[in-house]
Amino acid sequence: MKSAKELNSVQWPNGDINENFSFSAIHPDGVFKFTFKYFNDRWNAWVQLPDGETRAIGVAPNVISCTGFLDYGFAFSTDLTEIDKESLRDTVLLIITWE
Repeated sequence: MKSAKELNSVQWPNGDINENFSFSAIHPDGVFKFTFKYFNDRWNAWVQLPDGETRAIGVAPNVISCTGFLDYGFAFSTDLTEIDKESLRDTVLLIITWE
C-alpha cells in the first residue's frame, strides 16, 4: 500500500474566484496548472502536471483524487460537508506526492 511522502498546500489565486478560472502553482517537482469550471451545480477541475499530462480531479471534501497513479494525488481539505460555488476558497488544495 502506498503512502504520502509529501503534502504541499496550494495557494489560491488572489482576487475573486469566478465560474471559470485557471492558475499555476509552483511545486518542488515543477509547475502544476489548475483549471476550475463551475457547471451542473458543482465545481469541475483538471490539473496539468509538470510533464504535461492532464488529469481530472474531483472537488469533494477530504476525498483524494488520482489514487490510481503512482506519482501524485490531490485533495480538498476542509471541515465543510460540501464544496459549493462560494466555498471553494474555504478549502486547502493539497498536492500529495506518493512514495
